[in-house]
Amino acid sequence: MTLVGPEKTSPVTIFVDGTSGISVTGTLDATTLPELNRSVTDFFELTDTSELDVLTLDLSTVSTCDHAASAAVRHAQSVCADRAVALRVVPSEAVRKVMTARR
Repeated sequence: MTLVGPEKTSPVTIFVDGTSGISVTGTLDATTLPELNRSVTDFFELTDTSELDVLTLDLSTVSTCDHAASAAVRHAQSVCADRAVALRVVPSEAVRKVMTARR
């Protein structure tokens, strides 16, 4: 007898477009941040970015996030700065709230 349980899915989906950037959908928190940071670093290591002027980090479909959104943007800024590439961030309302929250 085979028992079928609920399918486990990741709370985040990261899509890497080798020509323009990275799109994130779902939850961005401490558990999903390492995956996004790895994707940003891999974008430059695994893709020919010699002609890239701007990396777009599309967070417009992030539904839930915490301080990890700020950490993700800081990481992406650092990686882009090391490669003389500008960073464009497209935030969702959830990301915007976290980024502008006073601590």
